[in-house]
Amino acid sequence: MTADEIATALKLVREETDLNSKSLLLAGLVSELFRERGFEPVVVGGSAIEFYTDGAYMSGDTDICWTGWPQPSIDERGEIMRQIPGIQCRGANKSWTVEGLWVDLLGEIDYRSEKEFSRFYTPHGEVRLIPVEDALVERIYSARKWVGRYDEKDDDCAKKIMAAVVSGRLPIDWNEAYRVAASSKFDCVPEFNAVKTEVEAELAKSKS
Repeated sequence: MTADEIATALKLVREETDLNSKSLLLAGLVSELFRERGFEPVVVGGSAIEFYTDGAYMSGDTDICWTGWPQPSIDERGEIMRQIPGIQCRGANKSWTVEGLWVDLLGEIDYRSEKEFSRFYTPHGEVRLIPVEDALVERIYSARKWVGRYDEKDDDCAKKIMAAVVSGRLPIDWNEAYRVAASSKFDCVPEFNAVKTEVEAELAKSKS
């Protein structure tokens, strides 16, 4: 992207009033800048769930991982991100902020789904998201299984994306989701079923 194209993309970010759309536009710009250099960024975690649920859950930042090799070095991350006018770094070229938004550049993506990455399109770049099956299972695991504790914030996030898939607003492969939940990384099928049952009951109650 040329400097003028980057400035135009950032102008769209600045003028957007919906916070979810604003974050998605910035993710598109950042993704395109790295993709031009041969790297493949993928949005993960709560950030992916924010985009999947159209802002029903707001993560507060955008987490980006990388598929395979090559991965950008610390110096390359700084060089690429500093093409964006006004962007500021907060810690070893990992956390970046511009226009009131945060982007965290992490490591190689770790996921279990065999589905392709989801693709969201913006005027200035494509955004790839971790498969919805992995995003859902990971958040349930974080909320109810990880180190044997319960996390209310993660549970709320898990229920937001579960509500989207149960209601049919967000397509999912249930067999694949259960396969991921049963994997050695997560091993959380009972927790998965519990969240699904609770969300189904909540949705049924809201319709009555």
